[in-house]
Amino acid sequence: MYRASATTLSTAPSPGLRPLPLRLALATRREFGPGDREIDVPALHRYFADLSRGHDIGFRPDRVTRARGNPFLAMARDLLAGQLSGERIDLAIVAHAAPEFDPRLSAPVNLTAVLPGNPLVFSVSGQGSLAPFTALRIAGSYVRRHGFRRALVLIMDQGVTPYDTPDPVGDAATALLFEAGGRRTVRVGYAPEVAPDAVPELEGAETVVIGSGLARTGAAAGALVAPPEFPCTGLWAPVADGTAAGPVLLADYDPRRRALGTCVVAESD
Repeated sequence: MYRASATTLSTAPSPGLRPLPLRLALATRREFGPGDREIDVPALHRYFADLSRGHDIGFRPDRVTRARGNPFLAMARDLLAGQLSGERIDLAIVAHAAPEFDPRLSAPVNLTAVLPGNPLVFSVSGQGSLAPFTALRIAGSYVRRHGFRRALVLIMDQGVTPYDTPDPVGDAATALLFEAGGRRTVRVGYAPEVAPDAVPELEGAETVVIGSGLARTGAAAGALVAPPEFPCTGLWAPVADGTAAGPVLLADYDPRRRALGTCVVAESD
């Protein structure tokens, strides 16, 4: 068992940007078409029924029957094929909003054996579209505490679910690899308990990209808006594909949690 103390969140209304100790060496993203993984087995029908009993989440048994999806592990493997050297990765964090549609698979458990160096791997979820910001902050804390030299943050979107969802979501994966020799600096912040009308002005970067949650608040007029069908990965597309000019400010707001996540990516000197 690996034990760590809980991460302390700032209660200040400011995002409080903090630099990551390692630099961004690789940013890549890929969208996926329909997958071929099936979950139509009696054990999983019972599992989903038990999991949803007593909760108003709109369980749909017919969706279990028809489901064909891309597991997190499969997307991670395809995305990272040929992208990583054989050098050791010390830490990998999988960030996602929607749960893995096939509970028989665990991306963290399997990635431990797949990634070079047998790294410490775990997931961050239950944060909605702000999961990537939390994952980046946690990655920075672990790197500082343990002196890690290479850290990987995998951001996942997955649209196949046995439950009713308010918005359609696509399948996509983003990988952010951090190491001392990276070319870009990253600063990340998370501000809880921020009312929509108190979201601070987002400025100081050549390109501003916001998620759909922040776009609904009316903030950052004129900013690029990430596609809502990719709540976690869409925000990072301009960084991964290189279309964003100059320092890039990424931000999103979760009205349910009244929290604001921000991240600035810039070329290092």
